[in-house]
Amino acid sequence: MSSDPTRQTKDIHVLQLLTRLVKETDRLVRLADDIDTHATTPQAKAAFNLIGSEVNGILGTIKTSLEPLYRLYELDPGMRKLADSRRSNEKSAGLSDASDDNYDERALWADVKDKSDN
Repeated sequence: MSSDPTRQTKDIHVLQLLTRLVKETDRLVRLADDIDTHATTPQAKAAFNLIGSEVNGILGTIKTSLEPLYRLYELDPGMRKLADSRRSNEKSAGLSDASDDNYDERALWADVKDKSDN
């Protein structure tokens, strides 16, 4: 972060917004899990589909709006060095180049349930 107080305030604000996004996402995942696990009425079960539709729309907007920012890994020397370092660490650790779309749904829900129990 820069030593400019205005810049630091903006940086903090962005980090606060991202933290809020993570917290709201966690709340939404818990709600979806609770609906999937405990809902008994058709209206409540329909909310599960609504959550899916809304999240899909939000993710589409985020991807369309922010996807160009990922070019920073190609354009900025510091970001390029970081990406190269991560790739070499992943290769040395034996991790595959799986995309973000490949995930273990059962592990995800188990993690959510574990966090909600604590």
